[in-house]
Amino acid sequence: MSTTQAQIADLNKRSYANGRVVNWYSELEFLHPSEAVILRDLLPQIRNKRLLDIGIGGGRTTKYLLEISSDYTGIDYTPACIEAAKKKYPAANLLNCDARDLGRFSAGDFSFVLFSLNGIDYVCHEDRLQILGEIHRVLQPGGYFAFSTHNRDYRDFNKLPWQAGVPVSVNLLKNCVYTLAFLPRHLLMRKHEVHADDYSIINDNAHGFSLLTYNIGVAGQNKQLESSGFIAVAAYDMHGKLVTEDRDSAWTYYLAQKPL
Repeated sequence: MSTTQAQIADLNKRSYANGRVVNWYSELEFLHPSEAVILRDLLPQIRNKRLLDIGIGGGRTTKYLLEISSDYTGIDYTPACIEAAKKKYPAANLLNCDARDLGRFSAGDFSFVLFSLNGIDYVCHEDRLQILGEIHRVLQPGGYFAFSTHNRDYRDFNKLPWQAGVPVSVNLLKNCVYTLAFLPRHLLMRKHEVHADDYSIINDNAHGFSLLTYNIGVAGQNKQLESSGFIAVAAYDMHGKLVTEDRDSAWTYYLAQKPL
């Protein structure tokens, strides 16, 4: 791993361990529209099956997956997040575990894997491919993998609020003030950015401009999934609409399958 790649992993992990960030994730308990659509459509295939929930934070999705199956495992690489989730779901199987190494699980252990809230976006490119390989390994043949990721094809990709060309509003003004407050940090973090042909890793506004975030478009992500052994089943915009390309959503949701 090069120095820049090591810095990406370290900076992001430290940010997620921050007490304020842990508390923020601990208060979340909802599904995004696209997550609800994916889980609804997959329900007949995954009901009462073995499920793996990666990057659970404070347990945002735990409640919903437990309603689908009691054979549920939730993992996160931040110990404080796992402790917060255990307080809400003491009976659930919740483990401190890094998605880059799922060695505690056997090949074909799970029928469905979820990696939500763009959690896969906070490692370097090589680690992302390693995560995809690990998820492919622990899925049973025919099993499904759903996740979200930042969209490099978004029309406002890598733009500061005043560059986005949106109408003036109270929300825009708040975003501008927020950005100006953290602008020194943003300028320091930009030196770690990576821009490749198929993806970019940029410093966006999440958690006070403290993260380096992977962004990729639909075509690039489908290619990456296929190279990792998956069948790219579907891509969804942030409203749960099926898409083949997406310039309107900052995030894109994917459903992939391990071939039989």
